[in-house]
Amino acid sequence: MAIGSEAAADGILRRRSRRNRTVSAAAPQASMGSRRGGPRDRGLLLPAAPLPNAHRVLLFVLFALAIVLSLKQVGAEDTGFHLRTGEWLLEGKGWPGHDPFTFTVSDRPYTDTSWGYDLLLALINRTTGPAGMVFAHMFLVLGIFGLLYRTARLAPADPTLLLVVLGIGIVACEMRYQVRPELVSYFLLTLELSLLHRHATGKRTNLKWLPVIHLAWANLHSLYILGWGAILCFAIGLWIRDRKLDRDLMRYGCASVAVALLNPYGVQGVLFPFTLATRMREENAFAQSISEFVSPWQLGLSQQYPFYPRIPVWLFRAFAVLVGLSLVPLARRRRFPAILLAGGFLALSATMIRNVPLLVVAALPGVVWAFPIERRFELWGVHTRLRRAVLWSLISVTGLSACSLILRTVNDAYYVDSRRTERFGLDWNRLSLPLGVAEYAYRVDLQGHMLNHLNFGGHLMWALRQPVFIDGRLEVIGEDFYRYYLSAMSGTEAMEGAVAKHNLRWMTFPYVTNPKLLGRVSRDPRWQLAYVDEVGVVFLRADHPSRLDASISFPPGPPVIPTSLPGLGGSRRRAPLERWLRGHFTPQTFPSFDFNLGLFHLYRGELGLAAGRFADAIRASDGDYYEIYNNLGAVLFRLGQVEEARACYQVVLSEEPGNTIARERVAAR
Repeated sequence: MAIGSEAAADGILRRRSRRNRTVSAAAPQASMGSRRGGPRDRGLLLPAAPLPNAHRVLLFVLFALAIVLSLKQVGAEDTGFHLRTGEWLLEGKGWPGHDPFTFTVSDRPYTDTSWGYDLLLALINRTTGPAGMVFAHMFLVLGIFGLLYRTARLAPADPTLLLVVLGIGIVACEMRYQVRPELVSYFLLTLELSLLHRHATGKRTNLKWLPVIHLAWANLHSLYILGWGAILCFAIGLWIRDRKLDRDLMRYGCASVAVALLNPYGVQGVLFPFTLATRMREENAFAQSISEFVSPWQLGLSQQYPFYPRIPVWLFRAFAVLVGLSLVPLARRRRFPAILLAGGFLALSATMIRNVPLLVVAALPGVVWAFPIERRFELWGVHTRLRRAVLWSLISVTGLSACSLILRTVNDAYYVDSRRTERFGLDWNRLSLPLGVAEYAYRVDLQGHMLNHLNFGGHLMWALRQPVFIDGRLEVIGEDFYRYYLSAMSGTEAMEGAVAKHNLRWMTFPYVTNPKLLGRVSRDPRWQLAYVDEVGVVFLRADHPSRLDASISFPPGPPVIPTSLPGLGGSRRRAPLERWLRGHFTPQTFPSFDFNLGLFHLYRGELGLAAGRFADAIRASDGDYYEIYNNLGAVLFRLGQVEEARACYQVVLSEEPGNTIARERVAAR
């Protein structure tokens, strides 16, 4: 099998060096003069061999996987405020200097460094709707990994390792494939690093593109300061390697910093990204309570929330380990820019899960260059047949895993298995966004100021075209107001203070993640339930003009007969392997409406209604999801139906043997 390894490249180098006695053949990594006049890493100057056919097929499969994983329904909470800002600009109202989208902090300065992205997103949505937004971001994902592949091929590299690491990177970044401006930053960072790596290898490179990239970047998203860091890594790394300052790189690097001033906010816009860096501090109020600021190494799980995206998280951790192991081989090869990039972005990615793609973008080529698998096999004397068997095994496992993931993602099994709300498709995601709340508020023409959950603010300000209490623009909200918001949502006295101060007339929030708030407001006569769906609830003040049209009643359903349910005496539950295989060919759905409504009634103390909803969820899913049995068991246990509860907990223990609550209640007499 033809493998484009560094061993083959070294052979080419030795043959060339015999024809040119000015270059020492005995020192493959010695420096040599480049077109640009400075010494360069000789090992990077050789072209990579063409990919074998099997590897080309795998490359096609991996990019198909990237397409499928990036075709997610629009469900990011921040999409709404980006659309609202973009429409504000399209309406000719100019760049907002103070926040026009909240009624609580409208006096705060609003520095919108994403104004260019917001404008483009609003234009795409006006012309093609959510499908256009999804496709636009899918092309960004393809661009990122296409550039990473080309960058890794600048040097001789084992094609097998390249494709395996590329597949790991595609899946590890999957959680951030959303309609958000970070994808623009990931793409521009990848583009910049590709130029810088070409320059470092002595290939013909027009560094004039660096200021152009940064001019666009400074008006699209605030992460352009990472590009400055990348230029600095190369400037220092090349100085260490060559013992000479790269004047061209320094000149265009300084120009890249200067052009950032060409934004609507001038110096204020340049300084703004540095204020965002404070979010990374552990004592920061945002970092302590917002999930995307959690470290990928410290995911907090519990028996109540046992699910998380295991595949991308563990692949990221594996990739991070490879990055750490690559530092020594890269140092031996004198690839100091790659070392500085890997070290800096490894530390950055460890701080929060939203930074995971940054490590992949910065370190993937270095990881590939650090581990020449086939050359190592030759040095170790591994037999040719065994070597080919190992490489073919890696190719086959990677390809089959990618194909499996493609099928399971298209059928939503990949997301459902981790109980995530993302879904494959081109529409709005009704499991993530308060679309039903917005439709209800628009239909009944809800008037007055709202008290909304932070995750609902972005969509509601766009869908209802009215100011909200709070939204996800944390740089506008500020830590002090954020703490004020948290106190209003967590205590009756603080909430009533906010009602009086801001004349709040209605409230909306996701009840599944706020059970205490739901229970407290449900018992408060000053609030009346007006609307509920699988995502959110709406409560009105008792004196709200719409209160007479807002009454909701929940008639009791038929009594729950547990022995009629799958796995409890009814039909047979599918085995885990059977469910996994089924997810490749049959669309999978989680009974979110019944399951979440069961939680709604449980948190309100309506146990009979909760049991009915959980039973409906079990029937709708044919008993595929054991946590529904866990919730039904909890309700039946409270109702005094101990034997029926034990039967539910037996199902739980069959899939989660370590569940201590289930074990205790099964053993209880």
